[in-house]
Amino acid sequence: MKKYKFIIIFIIALFFVHSGYSESKIVRLADDHFQIILKDVKNKKISFLQVTDLHLGSSAEGKWEKDIITFRRIKRLVKMYDPDFIAITGDLLTGEKPFGALLAANCVNFFDSLERPWIYVFGNHDPGGGFGRDQIYEVFNFSKWGILGFHPADNEEGKKYDFLVDLINDGSKSPRWQVYNFDSGSHKGFKSIKKDQLEWYRSMSDKSSERAGKQIPAVSFFHIPLIQYQKLWDDNTIKKSGESKEKVFYEEDDGSVYDAFVDVGNIKATFCGHDHYNNYWGTYKGGIILAYGYISGEATNYAWPVGGKLVKLPLNSTNIEIKNVIPDF
Repeated sequence: MKKYKFIIIFIIALFFVHSGYSESKIVRLADDHFQIILKDVKNKKISFLQVTDLHLGSSAEGKWEKDIITFRRIKRLVKMYDPDFIAITGDLLTGEKPFGALLAANCVNFFDSLERPWIYVFGNHDPGGGFGRDQIYEVFNFSKWGILGFHPADNEEGKKYDFLVDLINDGSKSPRWQVYNFDSGSHKGFKSIKKDQLEWYRSMSDKSSERAGKQIPAVSFFHIPLIQYQKLWDDNTIKKSGESKEKVFYEEDDGSVYDAFVDVGNIKATFCGHDHYNNYWGTYKGGIILAYGYISGEATNYAWPVGGKLVKLPLNSTNIEIKNVIPDF
């Protein structure tokens, strides 16, 4: 009898393994609102790996070989740290990419192969090369694990690629954390997060607080840094981690985005890319951590071996853990 009982238990366990029982789940609530329902959160901390500025798809000689190395290094980081999800903070693709649809499909294939959610925001180079935001969205929308959303806007595309992601520990009703994702633009006059995007952010924040009966702590992903990143580095009274090897290219940001984040009060940290030779982070005035990614593209000039940023969001506090990571080969 004990033998048969063991066999039954083994078959049930095997079924759950092959039916995706341990997988996280992505729920699309609206075009600009998603949920990641997380399974098996380790040590009561939600972890993510930020990768940025991969610049895949250059037509320059030898770049395709470097792109393959980029994929290998990211795959190794995922194996080493097993993050709950991946954050791609822009310039995944190069602006002079050939075969845009094929390249985008290859990115979907690679990141989906890592079998965990991945959140993507546009960088300034991504929409170039005759394969723009709408075309990239069309391909990425076929992904099993990728998340990219939008809301209506009064511009030439009729939309802005900003969206909210709730991070929900399995069994909980309310999000433990949220992620506000912004398209920080790519051409003159639009190379920063604009007023209409902040209005969307405030509206989504208000609705979330009303549903949950409390304000939910959040982080934000975007590509182009805020002007406060430069002020943070220049302020010798503030402790920083990581390195800076170039000025902050905040483009058209005027400081209003950070002010809005402080005013609303839910954003605890921001994560950007854009500047390849900066990887620092620190807590600026107002209590928000400003963090650069860590350059992840082998094809891009870099000042250190390429890698990523590992971030942990505790389920029961807002004490965020951050470190730069590189693969061990």
